Amino acid sequence: MNRVGSVPAPTGRARETASPGVLPSPDAWRAAAVCHEELFAPLDPGVRIALLAREAPIDMLMWEVGDSGIDVRIEPFAGYAATRADIVLAADDASLMKIHAASEAGLFVELRAGIRSGHIVCYMLKRRCVLEERGFDEMLDALGFAFMGACR
Repeated sequence: MNRVGSVPAPTGRARETASPGVLPSPDAWRAAAVCHEELFAPLDPGVRIALLAREAPIDMLMWEVGDSGIDVRIEPFAGYAATRADIVLAADDASLMKIHAASEAGLFVELRAGIRSGHIVCYMLKRRCVLEERGFDEMLDALGFAFMGACR
């Protein structure tokens, strides 16, 4: 079953322009999910991944896995615990600008680079074993988190 299925990837759309602290549009975030279906397909229904502006966390952009695919929406940010997210990505303004400029195919390259450089802080709000049980192995690898051996 195609998890991000019924939403076709946009073609030929102009890239978004962004100002500091502005989150990508839900359509852009949905297109990224379609482009990276291999990362989203293993995720269990109910998995939530949020993106927020670290300097002004008023709203968050949410990927949520449902039975019929990925739902994408803007939600108010009322604190990390209140997100009910598995992972929250808190990006600084420079990283948000790069995320806006990235194509759907390049989104995870920018997310990984931002996490590695410290410009995006990745909060895993569930234990590693719970994330693995919920299908996050490939997603965590794409974000730059590689765990091997007995240290898990």
